[in-house]
Amino acid sequence: MDIGVVIKKYRKEAGMMQEEMANRLGVTTPAVNKWENSNSKPDIELLAPIARLLDISLDTLLSFHKYLSDTEIEEIIRKMDRIF
Repeated sequence: MDIGVVIKKYRKEAGMMQEEMANRLGVTTPAVNKWENSNSKPDIELLAPIARLLDISLDTLLSFHKYLSDTEIEEIIRKMDRIF
């Protein structure tokens, strides 16, 4: 899942407006809007503050899963087939 989708989901669950999130992170409201619409990504230095603000782990924020999904495995196989 795109980081912007994750940010939007958990921001809304927290009952927070984009403006409030922006103010608390020291960024502009349009920056938060761009993240949520996948027009840009947050700076790496903001990842931990965003996760803390949304009360989620960095793994959740980055959509990290310990194991690959079937879809991810199939995509890797397709890429390897093209290479070889």
